[in-house]
Amino acid sequence: MSYSIQEVAKKMNVSTYSIRYYHDHGMLPFVKRDANNNRVFEDSDLEWLHLIICLRSTGMPVERIQHYLDLVQEGENTVPERYEMMKAQQSRTLEEINDLQNHLKTINVKVDHYADVLINHKSDDFVPSNVRDAEEVQP
Repeated sequence: MSYSIQEVAKKMNVSTYSIRYYHDHGMLPFVKRDANNNRVFEDSDLEWLHLIICLRSTGMPVERIQHYLDLVQEGENTVPERYEMMKAQQSRTLEEINDLQNHLKTINVKVDHYADVLINHKSDDFVPSNVRDAEEVQP
């Protein structure tokens, strides 16, 4: 099946600008153009784009993604390097997930605190020390 850039943008939840950027930088090497010079995407192009979006969303720099995609096109002899790249990205992503889980714990404590304040009609007894100190200084 073929898709226009607008259809791809909607389907992949990414801007047409980003898709053009990736294409213009050689990251979508198999995208064809129609008689009007419009990009025409096939399902296989969407697979490439999905990978690009995944890697960008997990913090991989565009240059590294481009290098990875070049390696894919070079063939089987690049599998060891691709494997190492994906292992490193996996590790970074797991670290980020761990950090986010720790942040979520803090947020959950705050949500529970405010729910208790609202439900039980309590006053908010949590005031950070720097705010409390500033209130005490006020005349």
